[in-house]
Amino acid sequence: MAKNLISLKVICPHCKKSLMDHTLFLNTKPSIKLRVEFGGQQGSINMCSTFDCYDRQSSIPLPDGEIAKFTCPHCKKDMHGAHLCETCNAPVVDFSLDKGGKVHVCSRIGCKKHFVSFEDIYDTLTRFYHDYDYGARDGDF
Repeated sequence: MAKNLISLKVICPHCKKSLMDHTLFLNTKPSIKLRVEFGGQQGSINMCSTFDCYDRQSSIPLPDGEIAKFTCPHCKKDMHGAHLCETCNAPVVDFSLDKGGKVHVCSRIGCKKHFVSFEDIYDTLTRFYHDYDYGARDGDF
């Protein structure tokens, strides 16, 4: 079943560098690697890149229910966007998809609120379907 899962490939919305970690796989896919800060400690976190997978590995303790700060491992800029989580009111972390669009995840450890957004849904989905050979048949796009 895991072979059919699609790994969302994300980049930093600031420096545009890849956040994908091909050295640590979660759920059989490359993970998303960020810097994380909580309780005066700094470390790294790897999150599952498969949509609806909540697996993670962190180099520092991250207790459920707490809000962590996430930064890009390359440019060190804050990854928190302008929105608050609709479920728990914590800041939302924004990633850019390498094919267009954005992924938004809650910064509260354990909150499962996340979503994908697109500015131009037709062009983005066309690229997505083409690149991942997902649901498209010859001549569909």
